Amino acid sequence: MPRRARFCASLLVLFLAHAGLTAEPAWQGKLLRDYIASISSQDLTIIYSSDLVLQEYTVTVEPDNPNTVAALREVLSPYNLTLQDGPGDSLLVVLAEIAIAEPGEGPEAVTQAPALPEIIVTSSLYKLRYEPAGSHSFLNRELTTKLPDVGDDAVRSIDRLPGSANGGVSTRSHIRGGIDNEQLFLFDGLRLYEPYHLKDFHALSTIVDQSAIAGIDFYSAGYQVRHGDRMSGVVDISLRDPTVETTTELGLSFFSASALSMGRFGGSNRGDWLVSARRGNLDLVADVVNSDYGTPRYQDGFMHVGWELSERTYISANALLSYDKISVRELDGSEDASAKYRNRVAWLKAVTNWNSAVSSTTILSATKIDNARFGQVDIPDMAFGNVDDQRDFVSLVLTQDWQFNAMDNWSISSGFDIKRLEANYSYDSSLDILPPFDQIFDNQPARVHNVRTSPAGAQYAVYVESRWRLFDNLIFDAGIRWDQQTYTTANDDSQLSPRFNLLYQFGERTEFRLGFGEYYQAQEINELQVQDGVAYFFPAQRAKHFVASVSHMLTSGIDVRLEFYDKKYRSLMPRYENAFDPLVLIPELHIDRVRIDTNGAVSRGAELMLTGENTAESLLWWLSYSWAEIIDSLPGGDVKRSWDQSHTVKAGVNWDWKRWNFSAAGSVHTGWPRTDLSVETINNPDGSTSLVASTTERNALRHSVFHSIDIRASRKFDVAIGELTGFIEITNLYDRENPCCTKYRVETDVSGNQSLSKNQGNWLPIIPSLGVIWQF
Repeated sequence: MPRRARFCASLLVLFLAHAGLTAEPAWQGKLLRDYIASISSQDLTIIYSSDLVLQEYTVTVEPDNPNTVAALREVLSPYNLTLQDGPGDSLLVVLAEIAIAEPGEGPEAVTQAPALPEIIVTSSLYKLRYEPAGSHSFLNRELTTKLPDVGDDAVRSIDRLPGSANGGVSTRSHIRGGIDNEQLFLFDGLRLYEPYHLKDFHALSTIVDQSAIAGIDFYSAGYQVRHGDRMSGVVDISLRDPTVETTTELGLSFFSASALSMGRFGGSNRGDWLVSARRGNLDLVADVVNSDYGTPRYQDGFMHVGWELSERTYISANALLSYDKISVRELDGSEDASAKYRNRVAWLKAVTNWNSAVSSTTILSATKIDNARFGQVDIPDMAFGNVDDQRDFVSLVLTQDWQFNAMDNWSISSGFDIKRLEANYSYDSSLDILPPFDQIFDNQPARVHNVRTSPAGAQYAVYVESRWRLFDNLIFDAGIRWDQQTYTTANDDSQLSPRFNLLYQFGERTEFRLGFGEYYQAQEINELQVQDGVAYFFPAQRAKHFVASVSHMLTSGIDVRLEFYDKKYRSLMPRYENAFDPLVLIPELHIDRVRIDTNGAVSRGAELMLTGENTAESLLWWLSYSWAEIIDSLPGGDVKRSWDQSHTVKAGVNWDWKRWNFSAAGSVHTGWPRTDLSVETINNPDGSTSLVASTTERNALRHSVFHSIDIRASRKFDVAIGELTGFIEITNLYDRENPCCTKYRVETDVSGNQSLSKNQGNWLPIIPSLGVIWQF
C-alpha cells in the first residue's frame, strides 16, 4: 500500500474509533443545570438566570437526543420554561408565557451560568455587540451581513475593529503591524490554507460564502495555545446552524450571485444539512464598465451534512470547493496576467460528550490546491519580462481537541495535530531592467529564475492548557504548545510556546485582562518564495506578545475598553515588497521589487474602544481610537513598515427601524509610508544626454491622510412566498482619492529627450452596489 494511502487509512481508523466509542448516560433525575452545562459545552451558548433555573430543578423526562435544542426545550417544558434567540447566536431561557421583543434586551435581568470554560480570559477578542459576561463573543452573522462591505464578504467586518490595517482592496489585513499572512484562518474548526479568491491579485474575497457563516471570532493578540503556528491573529469562522424548517436563500448583487438551502431530517431532527453556491460577478461588471480590464471569474460551493450518531456523538461530513479563472490587464498594455486556481477541501468532524465533564472534537481533513499563473510585463524604456508559475499542494490532517472540566474551578484542555504535506513547484521567469533603473535597490540588468522542487514531510503539534478559578474574581490560564516540521532544512524545526492569560474582575462591570507568551510561525510547505528565486525554507519566525486591557461597563450601558500591546518579532525571514506600487498585477516583474532583510521588529500600540447599544431603539454604535507603530530593525537603521499608521479613528452605527436597516462605517488614519523615485538628466561627453535614477530612503515619506465612509440601507418586503430584502450600498461615499501608490513612466519628447512622469494611484473609488436577498 502506498505511504499516503497507509497514512490516510490510519487517520480514518482513529477517527471512526473516536466516533464509535460513545457513552450512553441517562439524564433523568440529574440536575437541570448540569444538563444545560453539557449542552453549553458544545457550540451552543445557553444564557439563563438562576432565578428561573432553580438549584433543585432536575431533568424529569429522559430526552431522546440530549444534544439537540429540541431536547432542551422538552426538558425545560415541565418548569414552564422555553428558549428564545439571544445576543449573537446564543439562546435565552425564559418563561414560556413571556415573549422578549428583541434579542439582547434587559441584560441585567438575564445572566449566564458561570461555567468556567465559557469565560473569555484571552485579551484582544473584540466584539461589536454587547453580550452578558461569560458568553462567547463574536461578530455575529446578523451584524456582519448588515455592515457595508466590498464584495459581499463578512470577513471584511474585521477591518472595522481596532488593530486592523487595510487599504480597502484586499480581504487580507495587517493585524497589529503583522504581515498579511500572519493570521490563522479557521472555518468550522478546520484550518484553510489558501482561503482567498484572486489570491495573487489582491485577494478580493474569501472562498467562504457569508450566507453560510454564523459568526466570526477575531483574536488580535494573546490567543491561547490551541491556536498555533501564526504570529498575529486568529479568524475563527463558525458554521451556520441549519434551521428545523427548510430554509432557502437566493442572493444577487453587483458582486455575486448566491444560493443557500438548509434544513433538518430524520427522527427528532437528528440530521441536518446545508448547501451553498456562489458565483462572482466581477467579470460581468468589467464587461459593462470596460471589457479591456479582463474577466476575473470565481465561484465556490459548500456542502454539509450532520447526524447525531448517538446521544453523545454528533458527526458531520463537509466539502468546500472553489475555482478561479482570471484574465486581467492594465489599460495601457503594460501588464497582462492570467491564472487558474482550484481549491478542494473535505473533512469529517466528530463532537463527543463522553460525560458531563469530558468532551472532545476530532477533525479528519484532506486539502488539494492547484495554482497556475502566467503573465508578462512590458513598460517601454523601463522593464520587460514574463512569468510561468505552476504549483500544487496536498495535505492530510488529523486534529483532536479534548476538554476536561475537573471541577467548578478547574479545567484542562489538550489536543494534537498530525499533518502529512506535499507540494510541487515549477516556476520560470525572466526580467530585463533597462538603464538607469537597473541601478536602484538591488536591481540587475537581467534576471532569470528557474525553480523545480517538490518538498514533502509532516507537521506535528501538541498542546496542553489548564485554567483555574483561583478566587471568585480571579481566573488564571496557562498553556504550552510544541510544534515541529519535518519538510524543512532549517536548523530549528521544532518550537516550544508557553502562554499565560489572566482575568481579574473588579465588581460586576469592570474586568482586567493580562496576557503574554511566545508565538511561532513556521514557513508552510506551500509558502516557498519561488517568485523571488528562493527555493529553500527559513527557520520559524517568532513573536513575543504582551497585552493588557481593562474594560468597564458604564451605568449608561456604554462599554469602554482600553488595551495596550507590545509585540517583539525575532528570527524574521526575508520578505519582498514593491516600494512604489503594491497594486501591480505581477509584483516580481517590476523595477521596485525590494528584498527586506530584518532579524527583528517591534509593534506597539494602544487602543480605546467605546461600544453602545440602545435595544429599545435597535441601535448599535462604536467608536475607537488607536495609536500604533511598527518598526523593522535593519542594518542601516530602523524603518517604518509600509502599512504603519500612527493614528486611526474608526466609527460605525447600525440601526433597525421597523422594516428598514441603516448602517454606516468609516475610518480616518495617518497615510501609509511611501518611497519616491526621481531621475536626473546629465550631459554626456559626446553631447548626448542620459538619465540617472535615485530613490528616497525607503518609507521615509508618507501619503496624505486616509479617510472614507461606507453606507448601507436595506428594507424587507413580504412577498407571496417568503421575504425579500433589497439593499443599496456605497463604498467611499464622497469619492475621496486616498493615495496608495505611484506609477512611473518614461516619456520621450519630439527631440528625443527623456523625462520621468508619475501618476498617483488611489485606493478604492466610490463603488455603488445594489442587491436583493430572497428567503423562503
